[in-house]
Amino acid sequence: MSPRVGPSGPLSREKIVTTAIGVADEVGLEAMTMKRVAERLGAGAMSLYRHVADKDELIEAMVEQVTDDYAYPDRSAIGWREAMHVLARQDWAAFLAHPWLLTATATVTPPFGAASLTAMEWALAALDELDLPPHAAARAIMTINNYVQGSARVVLGDKRAGAGDDPGRTWHQRLSDVDLGAFPHLGRLISHPLPVGERDWFSEGLDVILDGVQARSQSRHR
Repeated sequence: MSPRVGPSGPLSREKIVTTAIGVADEVGLEAMTMKRVAERLGAGAMSLYRHVADKDELIEAMVEQVTDDYAYPDRSAIGWREAMHVLARQDWAAFLAHPWLLTATATVTPPFGAASLTAMEWALAALDELDLPPHAAARAIMTINNYVQGSARVVLGDKRAGAGDDPGRTWHQRLSDVDLGAFPHLGRLISHPLPVGERDWFSEGLDVILDGVQARSQSRHR
């Protein structure tokens, strides 16, 4: 059998990338090796190198594919604030579906592919109406990205909570039985229970950031 062909059919860069994403979803990025991807495809490891130079290039392609899968929608009918919520929700969904992306996006270095550049352009253009200096707009996007990634890490790292659980409630419950006599501020916080019912903690936190972005924009035009 030709090393270019496995039981799943002829190899292609697209098939390799899709398979690698599936493997990383199951075992994580560190355990996603060229050998493991090749085995999943029923091919020899060396045959993959005809399509991708090395694991780093494969990871870059994986990030590009997921970024394209979660591309931001047309924003012509929405304002900047709603656009930032859309951006955050799309990225949030991608991280929860593909946790390895948190590691990959921290290690992938420029040049980025078309999907990543398109996402960056979309985000920066969405802030045009605020008339921020380019570096300030970029800082705002970076802060939102950091918030989304940090929130995803908290949720994904909490083995006792589900992906949709409110970290604030989980944290509140853990401290409810702790003696906080020496920590008066924490004690007051825990003595005031969170409102009953569901709350969109993710959006509430994002709005704290967006309020600051908006305030900066307004201060420039006074």
